[in-house]
Amino acid sequence: MICRRALLGIAWLLGLPVVASAQSMTIYGRLYPELVHARTHDATAAGSPVATMQSPPTGETGSVTAVEASNSRLGLRGEEPLPGGLKVVWQIEQAIDVDQGGTTLASRDTFVGVESDAWGTLRLGFVDTIYKDYGDTLGFLGIGSGNFVSISNVLSKSNLSDTSAASFHLRRGNSVKYESPEWTGVSFGVQYSPDELKTASVNAYLVAVGAKYENGLLYLAAAYERHNDFFGGSRASRSAVRNVNDPNARSRDDAVRLTAQVRLGAHSVEANYARLRYRERGGQPGRFARFESDRWSLAWDARWSGPWRTAIAYAGASDGSCSLFGAVPCSTQGLDGAMIAAGAGYNLSRRTTLFAIGSRLRNGRSALFNNAESLAPAVGADITQVAVGISHQF
Repeated sequence: MICRRALLGIAWLLGLPVVASAQSMTIYGRLYPELVHARTHDATAAGSPVATMQSPPTGETGSVTAVEASNSRLGLRGEEPLPGGLKVVWQIEQAIDVDQGGTTLASRDTFVGVESDAWGTLRLGFVDTIYKDYGDTLGFLGIGSGNFVSISNVLSKSNLSDTSAASFHLRRGNSVKYESPEWTGVSFGVQYSPDELKTASVNAYLVAVGAKYENGLLYLAAAYERHNDFFGGSRASRSAVRNVNDPNARSRDDAVRLTAQVRLGAHSVEANYARLRYRERGGQPGRFARFESDRWSLAWDARWSGPWRTAIAYAGASDGSCSLFGAVPCSTQGLDGAMIAAGAGYNLSRRTTLFAIGSRLRNGRSALFNNAESLAPAVGADITQVAVGISHQF
């Protein structure tokens, strides 16, 4: 007879719920490798004038064919009931480099928390921000996360570069995150991530808040995120205007996003509007002081009769406006950008899908939005990508 411990081990490997001492545990994941061809083209010619804060263009273009894993992941999650209607919840999740092997433990949402139907959920750990959770919620064939078709590449990142310091669509470490229970469809969330390396001149903390409403047919959300002393504007700009190494400089970057989604049976349509603002103070004349830009998006996800599913999405960004310390002139001309993505999936089963996707990201002559994993585009370069792949979830 197989012992109880062996049965629990087999259940764990198969991803079945495991119950031991009233605690449950599940293994889960999604793998979606794809064969991608990407190329950059129409880069701004070397020596051409660009926006004040952008690095000089090089005019370089290139192409690559690669197998990419996007955000393929593997995770463990579980819970344990406690007295008074409480329960402990936990998760350990990591990205899986299914294209070439290897992973880093707990590289994605990883936390321990307490949950209650009456009081909501409190988590501590490495988690997505409220801003990321509440906005841009419409999936793209179930493979949008970390993929070149994700509209967050334009909707939530800097016009000047894709540095993470300037992004508002990430997860953050050292987070305390609270989400309320739902009252007649309405709920809210609050998050704080302190700076464990705080100094007399830098205190790089994060605050995020949001509220949402759901009734099955309609989803509405508003979210706000603040980055203190991240210096997202400086870090995205050319080195000559940065305040990063100035002990007298401080920064406060923030973003607000509104989301509306309508769900009509097998079809869902979503629209987003966001405003990103990067501000710094105490810098020297000619250094970065302010940059603001508006963003917008529209997406449609459709599940047709039979095994077919399609998706199309568009996102755009304005040139924005800027200023430098000392009333030095600042131009944002050519920092606009836009991306369109489309794709189709064919379900082989409830868990397995074949898919084909493509996107075109257009950078203004001074912009440097980037949705390519295997290419480093030059200033002003447009990026065209196509891919075929397979997705399996368990």
